[in-house]
Amino acid sequence: MKISENWLREWVNPQISTEELNEQLTMLGLEVDDVMPASGEFTQIVVGEIESIEKHPDADKLNVCQVNAGLEDKLQIVCGAPNARAGLKAPLALIGAVLPGNFKIKKSKLRGVESHGMLCSSVELGLSDDHSGLLELPEDAPVGKDIREYLKLNDTIIDVDLTPNRADCFCIKGIANDIACANELTLNYPEINEVPATHDEVIEVDLIAEKECSRYLCRVINGIDNTKTTPMWMQEKLRRSGIRSIHPV
Repeated sequence: MKISENWLREWVNPQISTEELNEQLTMLGLEVDDVMPASGEFTQIVVGEIESIEKHPDADKLNVCQVNAGLEDKLQIVCGAPNARAGLKAPLALIGAVLPGNFKIKKSKLRGVESHGMLCSSVELGLSDDHSGLLELPEDAPVGKDIREYLKLNDTIIDVDLTPNRADCFCIKGIANDIACANELTLNYPEINEVPATHDEVIEVDLIAEKECSRYLCRVINGIDNTKTTPMWMQEKLRRSGIRSIHPV
C-alpha cells in the first residue's frame, strides 16, 4: 500500500523526520518496503498558459504557441501535443531548466521555428507514464508559479507491506491512527461539509449478514457529469497512493 507522507501528516504530524517515521511504521508492524520521491528531479518549471496557437508552417504535427509564463514577454514554444490549445494551462520548462534524466532545456529550432522552452506532459516530470498529451492544470492555476510548489511535490511516497491481519490499516486513517497512538497524539480529522439531499429517491437494502455487517450506509446519486475533470488535488492524492485517475467516477 502506497501513502503520501504529506497526506499522512495532514492526519497526524509527529515532530520526527521522514526516516524516523518510516522506522516507526516498521516497528509498529507496518513494514516499509520502499520510499520514493513524489516526482522526478527537475528545476525551473512553472505554470504556463497558452494564449494563442497556430500551425507550424513546415510541419503538420507541430504547433507554434505563444505562452504566458508570468514574464515580461510571451514565450514562443513549438509543441506537438494533441491537446495543446489556447487557454490551456500546463507545466512549462523554461530555458535553463533541467528535467529528469538530466535533460537540459535550451533555445532550439524545430523545423526552422525557434522554441524558447518546452511544454510538458506528466511523464516528462516523472509523475506518471502518461505521455498522451500535456499535463492539463486547473483554470485557476497561477501563471508563473513554480510547478513543484503548486503541486506540492516536495513529498515522499511510502510503500507499506501490509499483512492480512492489519485490515484496519488498509486506509490512510488506519495508519495515521497507529502513528498517533505511538506518539501520544490525536488525529486531525478533515472537515467534510454535509451535502444535503436534492431528491427523495431511496433504494431498498436487504441486509442478510447482520453479524458480519452491523451497519450499512448507502446513498442515491443522480446527474453525474462524466465530462468533468477530477480536481488536481484529488488526482495527486490518488496518484501518490498508486491509483491512476482515469475517469471522474
